[in-house]
Amino acid sequence: MIERELAKVMLNSEQKVIIIEDFNAHHSWWNAKISNSIRTKALIKWVNLHKYDLINTSDIDTYHNYSDQLNSVLDLAFASKNMHNYIKNWHINENADTEFNHEVILFTIVMKKVKLIENSLNASYNLQKVDWKDFNEHLQKTKDKMIVKMQRITSLEAKVIYLTECIKNTVKLFVFKQRICVKSKLWWNNELIEMWKTKKQIWKRCKNDDAWAEIVQMQNSYHDAIKLIKN
Repeated sequence: MIERELAKVMLNSEQKVIIIEDFNAHHSWWNAKISNSIRTKALIKWVNLHKYDLINTSDIDTYHNYSDQLNSVLDLAFASKNMHNYIKNWHINENADTEFNHEVILFTIVMKKVKLIENSLNASYNLQKVDWKDFNEHLQKTKDKMIVKMQRITSLEAKVIYLTECIKNTVKLFVFKQRICVKSKLWWNNELIEMWKTKKQIWKRCKNDDAWAEIVQMQNSYHDAIKLIKN
């Protein structure tokens, strides 16, 4: 199947090409957990032959199989050599709900030389453990210096970049990034935590008794709760 799909790609050395697909292929190149490659021989051969580069950020799961409790990197993006440097900010949109087990993937194509400002929403920070008092005090102590520097900068774009860097430096001091997992969602709440625990308990109890109906019922209730919270 992969061979047939890749054969449809019209190759031209002057064209800038991006290929995005659910390849359902497992390889350590994009997933360090994989020790034995699956369905990758034709894909790797084609990518190397035509000198394409991987766009994905390695080891970020794009697929979650909740019934089997398995995460995978299945959705891959490759770019031709003359296109790869124009692609920035590949990331998962954790707030999007596709009603499927695949994540929504986003990236930016920049065809001109411009200074990019990183979208702070793409980083998963543990905001619940921030000492906001210390955070605010630090900003208050440094604001006068920032204001003086801002007044010396004439370009609006340069001011935005400088202010962004100041805020990012403060964030590094007081805010820690979350560990990425299935529950690393901005909309995650205590109700879903309890449902998640219940689902795991049912799974452990029922998988040995072949009580699949109860497992499916709980899983459907869990996913319905997620959709309700997102909407």
